[in-house]
Amino acid sequence: MENTNISILKSIWSRQRDGQWGIHDVKGLSLKPREDQEEDYFAFKGEMNLMTSTPFGLSLSELFRSFGSTNFLVKQSIVPVVAWVHNESVIRTIGTGFFVSCSGYLMTACHVLLDPEESGYGKVHREGNTLRMLDGVVMGVLVRINPATGQRGFAFFPFENSWYWGDWKSSPLLHESDRFDMLTDIAICKVATWPDGEGHQPLNLSLNAFSKNERATVIGYAEMPDTPGAINENEISFSVPKDELFVSVGHVMDVFPCNHLSRDVPTPGPCFDFGAKVPGKMSGAPIFGADGAVVRGVVSRSFSGERHAYGAMIGPAMHLPLQDNISFEALMKMGSEGIAQVQGSSL
Repeated sequence: MENTNISILKSIWSRQRDGQWGIHDVKGLSLKPREDQEEDYFAFKGEMNLMTSTPFGLSLSELFRSFGSTNFLVKQSIVPVVAWVHNESVIRTIGTGFFVSCSGYLMTACHVLLDPEESGYGKVHREGNTLRMLDGVVMGVLVRINPATGQRGFAFFPFENSWYWGDWKSSPLLHESDRFDMLTDIAICKVATWPDGEGHQPLNLSLNAFSKNERATVIGYAEMPDTPGAINENEISFSVPKDELFVSVGHVMDVFPCNHLSRDVPTPGPCFDFGAKVPGKMSGAPIFGADGAVVRGVVSRSFSGERHAYGAMIGPAMHLPLQDNISFEALMKMGSEGIAQVQGSSL
């Protein structure tokens, strides 16, 4: 199995003098397997990295987020999606998400957001293409805090808004719940910025599709367990869980750009399949292409015990409406949210 120099291109963002977010530095992070790991599915070594050669342009909080182990730096952008039910004593890990803007927009799989209703521990409230949780369910993401700050553990960021696309189908049978027919298995959520007003660290997006035989690299929380704990007033109290990131590598086998019309495969919307081991809690994780330079897809579906998975294409979902019928692509072009605009025909 080819496993030469698995790496991702990571940007460090900061506030500019005009108050807007901008890229301060860009650096490749090498993801090296730990000893005795599989070549195409592994936890990676936590080597120390400094993401900037010009730290004097960063605030103190931005500086703390720009150095540390490879694991810590990647966890600023790729985060576990969790859910907690009021009065329960466990926080459920239900998937993976990743930041796509400094201002707090992130992506995950649509079916991750529907987990409370589909698994029977919560209900969703629907207003158009927005989704909110009911019945005391709190959903959001955990972001690692640099231990160099003197703090340990995570910051919890609840979802303020979530957007998804498709149609709810009512069943004529009383014992059956409504079924959601997804247009795409991509959802976009919004959380607040850090309490100090600083932004999150987004990944670089590409609107281009994967090509056949292109290497696809997934990074997500494949084996993160549910954790005893609680969330009250957006404060989280629990023992630090085993939030280990895993890398899974394979090659794209086929692409289905018109699957929302032809429904050639069961994964909803424009998608692709690739040969990689992708456990369930990697749902919603970013799928990197262009040798790790950009994210082209979101993990949608996988098969237990097999090296075969499907990813939802990011590009076709970018024109779908968010609030006030503004699309994420329009927000990207506005330039005020801190979203990477990646250029180049191969990206």
